[in-house]
Amino acid sequence: MNDKNIEKIRYESASQSRLNALNDLSNLKILGSDNFEPHHRPPFLIYENFIVDSLNEIKNARVLDLCCGDGVHSFTALRCEASVIALDYSEASINLAKMRAEILGENIDFRCADVEKLPFSDSTFDTITCAGSLSYLDHTVFFKEVKRVLKRDGKFIVVDSFNHNIIYRLNRFVHFIRGRRSYMTLKRMPNRRVLEKVEREFSELNVKYFGIFIFLAPILGLFFKKSSVGTIICNLDRKFAFLKLYSFKIIFTATKK
Repeated sequence: MNDKNIEKIRYESASQSRLNALNDLSNLKILGSDNFEPHHRPPFLIYENFIVDSLNEIKNARVLDLCCGDGVHSFTALRCEASVIALDYSEASINLAKMRAEILGENIDFRCADVEKLPFSDSTFDTITCAGSLSYLDHTVFFKEVKRVLKRDGKFIVVDSFNHNIIYRLNRFVHFIRGRRSYMTLKRMPNRRVLEKVEREFSELNVKYFGIFIFLAPILGLFFKKSSVGTIICNLDRKFAFLKLYSFKIIFTATKK
């Protein structure tokens, strides 16, 4: 069995377990950055702002959210009255996402599909989004598919982990040893080469970096409030911006020309 199927089964099982154990449906009302602790929230707030900014001046915009999982990040574009289609490989995740949309009373077209073989015509979408999933994909295939279905001047917006800090790399390797992720995800975790590949495929690449020192959060939490820990980490990011390649997260937008 290849790593792609291993990860599919892992997420299918996790989502099904969550479905079976879901007693409080109100938890599904919590969306996007609100799902994270304050010190993990900033990159997802930036991601949401990028999405809204990309759609502000587009009427009847069409948005495609890829690797949407349970749909936690799929609703941001609705703020701009966009039409949203969201895809994921896991049927159980899509079922959770549909339940979330029903509870919220929102209309998103959630579908189970392989994002490396997008079932859409060329130049269909104004904005395409993807949160935390590049390590599960063949970048060459995926980026070409995104570019194919994106309209001219359309935006490709991503938030994901970054893979140059040895502390975070060791943590991910421990998860691999414990069977919580496949080796493929270690090899495909976004890094500078992946950003260079995005820039070759698209243009106007804009990258934000976050969390150079986020590994200090547990220690800082002993002395400061949770809300203050996030502020301290953001301030450290600004002060030590020359170390940005060692960040925990990246958020980028790329434009199709």
